[in-house]
Amino acid sequence: MSKSPKKRPPVGVIVLAAGLGKRMKSPLPKVLHEIAGEPILFHILQGLRTACVALDAPDLEIGIVVGHGREKVEAAVRGHPEFADLNLSFLVQSEQKGTGHAARMAMDSEWGRALVAKKTNVLVLPGDLPLLPPRLVTEMLEDLGRGEVLRLLTCELPDPTGYGRVIRKGKASVQKIVEEKDANPRQKEIREVAASIYSFDARYLASALPKLSTRNAQGEFYLTDVIEMAGKKKLKMSVLKWANPQDLRGINDLWELSQAEKILQMRLIAAHARNGVRFLDPDSCVVERGVEIGVGARIHRGVVLRGKTKIGEGTDVGSNCVLRSTVLGRDVEMKAGCYCQDSVVADAAKVGPYAHLRPGSRVGREAKIGNFVELKNAVIGENTSVAHLSYVGDAVIGARVNVGCGFVTCNFDGRVIDGKRKHETVIEDDAFVGSDCQTIAPVKIGRGAYVASGSTITEDVEPEALAIARSRQVNKPGYARKLKG
Repeated sequence: MSKSPKKRPPVGVIVLAAGLGKRMKSPLPKVLHEIAGEPILFHILQGLRTACVALDAPDLEIGIVVGHGREKVEAAVRGHPEFADLNLSFLVQSEQKGTGHAARMAMDSEWGRALVAKKTNVLVLPGDLPLLPPRLVTEMLEDLGRGEVLRLLTCELPDPTGYGRVIRKGKASVQKIVEEKDANPRQKEIREVAASIYSFDARYLASALPKLSTRNAQGEFYLTDVIEMAGKKKLKMSVLKWANPQDLRGINDLWELSQAEKILQMRLIAAHARNGVRFLDPDSCVVERGVEIGVGARIHRGVVLRGKTKIGEGTDVGSNCVLRSTVLGRDVEMKAGCYCQDSVVADAAKVGPYAHLRPGSRVGREAKIGNFVELKNAVIGENTSVAHLSYVGDAVIGARVNVGCGFVTCNFDGRVIDGKRKHETVIEDDAFVGSDCQTIAPVKIGRGAYVASGSTITEDVEPEALAIARSRQVNKPGYARKLKG
């Protein structure tokens, strides 16, 4: 009879998200600044979700240390549906006195004391490292070795300025970490740095934190001093040396945020390209993290894909298009310069160039939305053509309808009808609307009806009827000279 696998003990994670971010020059908490369409902190939490799955550790207990703007941080995280399954606690650091102080606030809380009682491990992560790969988080979450009190992450940098240097005894064990401002000239030449990521035995961490002091150049409680305490007592520790410095880029100001964004953009675009998406000029495109793109899609120069945009297989997105939370079906042709937000375009439709699909637009299969057409809260049926220079707002247009050039739905006239200030135009299947027409909503054009060019429709048009709503032409000889004075 085989033994059941040993259940992993619960693991705690402290995410240090209380930093003021003064160098960001913004009232927004640093961890809420966006990169690839999501706050910096969200990238950390998504990495933890991935690690939960990889390690089969559903009981991962995450304590987020918050300070400046804590209500905004908590509201943003709590309001994100993807984090609903995470075991989250928010721990307050009312005064920012360094990383060691933040960790102590976490371990002194009820949340931290529970971890000590369970004799578990605690991973400490900065909240401003959005490029951390899930694999790194997974490796740091692995159980400590027998007798180990901590594991630290290090990396060698060509230019280690600004980072804490790793001081070793010879080339063997780590003795301590010296912060940049406290390092002497010889120590500053060391290129191996600490990445502010540690895994601790919870009991050791809780016992060591109260012993920290502020006797240093910044007058703060350094979490790095906990490593020196372990080194002096010759306690067992291990080092995970990470090869890629890019993964460990922190965010301290808006310039560093933009540089990290560049790296993340290339990673996201490369992942899509390797999954069968053709980018004609990757350096000019922007793709946010929540975007999905089907195999065989072609993305031209200057395309911006934001939010929860989904692009079907074989779809062609022309140059300088911007799509925000928009769904494109298979084999859609979207020409240059289109802007779409919160809209849906069905299979084999053609859109643009320079079309504008505002929120609530629905374009049917094989429909055509031509150049300089604007849709807003409009449903366009299959095989319908709105070819050029038209505004269709608050409208439902059926299948196989032809809408001529210069058509406008007049959806607002100041009246409130059935509690609504915007009124609806309905055009049923197989109708034909000539050029330069307007509908004064609410109004309906029946199935198979014709509307003559230049008509302003103020009343319903019966099915199969011809509507002509324009004044008879009158010519006044010589009157033009009088108008010219």
